[in-house]
Amino acid sequence: MRFILEKIQQQRRDAGGFRNLILHTAFALTLTSGLSYFLGLVRDRTFATTFGASAELDIYNAAFVIPDFFLALLVTGTLSAAFVPIFSHLDEHNKKKAILYTNQIISYGLLVLGTVCMLFAIFLPHFVDFLVPGFDELEQAQYIQITRLMLLSPFFFAISNTFGNVLISTKEFLWYGLAPAMYNLGIIAGVFLFAPTMGIMGLVVGTLLGAFLHLLIRMPSVIKYGWRPRFTLAFNSEIKETIFLMIPKMLQLGMWQLLLWWFIRLATQLEEGSVTIYAFARNFQSVPVSLIGIAIALAAFAELSHIAANKHYKEFAIKIKQKSLTIVGYTMLAAIALAVFSYPIINVLLGGGKFDQAAVTATASLLMVYALAIPLESVMHLLSRAHFALKNTWRPSFIHAMTIALTMGISAHLIPTIQLFAIPVAFAIGLALQTLLLVLSLMQMLRKLRLSERIKGALGVD
Repeated sequence: MRFILEKIQQQRRDAGGFRNLILHTAFALTLTSGLSYFLGLVRDRTFATTFGASAELDIYNAAFVIPDFFLALLVTGTLSAAFVPIFSHLDEHNKKKAILYTNQIISYGLLVLGTVCMLFAIFLPHFVDFLVPGFDELEQAQYIQITRLMLLSPFFFAISNTFGNVLISTKEFLWYGLAPAMYNLGIIAGVFLFAPTMGIMGLVVGTLLGAFLHLLIRMPSVIKYGWRPRFTLAFNSEIKETIFLMIPKMLQLGMWQLLLWWFIRLATQLEEGSVTIYAFARNFQSVPVSLIGIAIALAAFAELSHIAANKHYKEFAIKIKQKSLTIVGYTMLAAIALAVFSYPIINVLLGGGKFDQAAVTATASLLMVYALAIPLESVMHLLSRAHFALKNTWRPSFIHAMTIALTMGISAHLIPTIQLFAIPVAFAIGLALQTLLLVLSLMQMLRKLRLSERIKGALGVD
């Protein structure tokens, strides 16, 4: 406890004051991620005790995949790869153009999402057998109904994620980080307020409420920055650059969502409750990834973008090394702790009600294996964003796509023999290769950029 307090005090001194520490540093992301995951634990416990490892909860978890796929492919790919570097540049030179760019991204995102989601909702019954082959006819009908309703959530997230990237660029980390907590609050409200009378459909209502709250909490800070709603499809140099940067990132995130769907598809073909057990284990595994890895990577992204914009590549390399060591060190400790205490953690937090001891044991065992991937997934987020800060989205996207294809192949090969454990084992193997290739790629890029700058300096070229 004393160590933690001393660490906070040191961060406060480094940040330049308590208010700045809470609002504008990685500590704010860690704090809000902690709140979000606490609420996520409350959410998962209410799911477990209310529904157990049941077919109903399997359907609910499976229904997330396609809406998340469209959001990631059509919106998040643009934001994570292109928005922050372009917006940061505009913010430094022309705030009015930065606001216009924000509205352009929202407008294009909503237009494309609306078209794709409507078409998918219409034609979903024609390929439901391919998406969830393990569900029976009644379960597939419920899956179609829930998925169609879930397709409303990407519209809220498209706007909210755009706002979130504005907040990352302006280092308003507190309001950025509170949004996932509000999302979980909405889902929890669905369990207690709507599920008692509406059953699993109550969770859907709560999920849509949470998506709206996710947007609402970010809006005031963006309005304070100067944003006002305006639908515009103006096509300018920023949009051209966005398209160039987003195409490979669309491939990367599309492959990631394809992997998540693939894992769900494999789980639907195993015994009832396998999708739910996989989802719970994945949720717990992602806690240290978000609290440490993603929090540090997000906070570093804006800084790295500014360093790269000023062509200080030696400083860039030092910063990457420091942040990588910090992430790996902390997440290795977290992974060991999570693996050692997986059973008591799952038993205390999820056990009881309809979630029996067999489900507890199965989830804890899966989580123990999943812990292997925690340091690898955590540092991967930083290494990918380092490439984005250098305005190179092609390399990490190609590496990501290649290793995900490998992961899918390994999991399909292993699942007949080790069943559900094939998912975390394949996941860890794929991440290990991906991390290695990202490191090698970044080293080569930085050597090339620093050599180029030395040559220009010697020739007197700006």
